[in-house]
Amino acid sequence: MNPPLRLLLGGDVMLGRLVTRVLAEEGAAYPFAAISALIARAQLFLVNLECALSARRQRYAGPAKAFYFRAEPDAVRVLELAGVDLVSLANNHVMDAGSEGLVDTLTILEQHGVAVAGAGADLASAAAVRRLEGDGQQVGVLAVCDHQADFAATPQRAGIHYLDLQDRTVRNGLVERVRTEAAQVDHLVVSLHWLPNWVPSIPEAYRELAAELLDAGARVLWGHSPHHILGTEWRAGGVAIYSTGDLVDDYTLDEVFRNDRQLLYLLDLGAGRVERVCAYPIQLRIGCTTPPDADARIWIAHRLRDACRPLGSEVIMLLDEGFEIQPTSAAPTGDVAGG
Repeated sequence: MNPPLRLLLGGDVMLGRLVTRVLAEEGAAYPFAAISALIARAQLFLVNLECALSARRQRYAGPAKAFYFRAEPDAVRVLELAGVDLVSLANNHVMDAGSEGLVDTLTILEQHGVAVAGAGADLASAAAVRRLEGDGQQVGVLAVCDHQADFAATPQRAGIHYLDLQDRTVRNGLVERVRTEAAQVDHLVVSLHWLPNWVPSIPEAYRELAAELLDAGARVLWGHSPHHILGTEWRAGGVAIYSTGDLVDDYTLDEVFRNDRQLLYLLDLGAGRVERVCAYPIQLRIGCTTPPDADARIWIAHRLRDACRPLGSEVIMLLDEGFEIQPTSAAPTGDVAGG
């Protein structure tokens, strides 16, 4: 039997603003240096890149936003040196430097060997499944964002793969797309930039959609956007990780949800199923990510357990200071568990 493929999932990476200053002072290896041993455990490493990579100083010409995230082109070295294999660009900041800034981002990532899902020069490329090879297995990544509708790619315009997940017809179409694409690869990962910022728990409609996508053949639902820890739910041989939080940024600290206390998720993908999900605590400072201090580790453990319990998952402490997330014996494998 072949060994499982090890997949590492991280949340939002924002390399602009104050992070730009950190990179100038410390170098491109600095943001991930302290957790490089953890990254090295994985064969594939995926993150959500939540900024444009462009030298352009312009801003997106649409309705005004509270925040615009743009990093200098050489910030791509952070991803390259960390061994990031793919970035999801289906999010609400990758076009903050306009359509031209998105094209710059796509070009720079391609030049540095970082694969992209969820945005492109037109709708067909933005909506395409990006395939990766790892240890003899093929992983497909389909990336979707359910907000910032004015960023949507069209047949004639660069943009993101935007879908209105509140629309039942659109949701049904996504489920059928997943059913088709899952049959073409060993494992289909669906990247979902969804849910409101700081949402305290998972609305039932999102859990219902997660169940439909997993039943259709998605192996992993990789959620991001809420900026903090939410739970993980097992179903049909797959898992929904509702929020992978933040990974590198300079964001203001929320004292309740503690967006400086996060997790990296390491998954073992075996024949036709997810064999294991482990979560490793991390601590964010401006422009760098490190192992947590003792207080942060305890806080993260409690938060993860509280978030997973209503989803029918339990959290087991590991000797290597991570946590394993397992389905409880009472967790259903068919219908969505009650919240």
